[in-house]
Amino acid sequence: MAKALVLSEDTLAAPVEQPRAAQLVKAAPSPAPKAAKPPKAPQVPLQIRIGAADAKAIKRAALEADQTISEFMLACFYASMKK
Repeated sequence: MAKALVLSEDTLAAPVEQPRAAQLVKAAPSPAPKAAKPPKAPQVPLQIRIGAADAKAIKRAALEADQTISEFMLACFYASMKK
C-alpha cells in the first residue's frame, strides 16, 4: 500500500506527472495518398427469376471468367445487344 504523505506547502506545490495513458500520442506520418478513383454512376438493383440450374450455370461461368455475377451478366447483355 502507498505510504501516506504529510500535506505541506512543498508537497502541494510539487509538479504532478501526467500518466502515460493520458498523454497525447503523435500519429505516424500518413502514407502518400492513393490516386483518386473516378466517380461511379449511381447503381440500381435489378432482380430476375430463373431456374436453379440456370442460376448455377451463370455463377459457374462468372467464376470461370473471374468476374462478379453482375459484371458477367452485363457483359452478356452488351454482347447480345451487338447482335
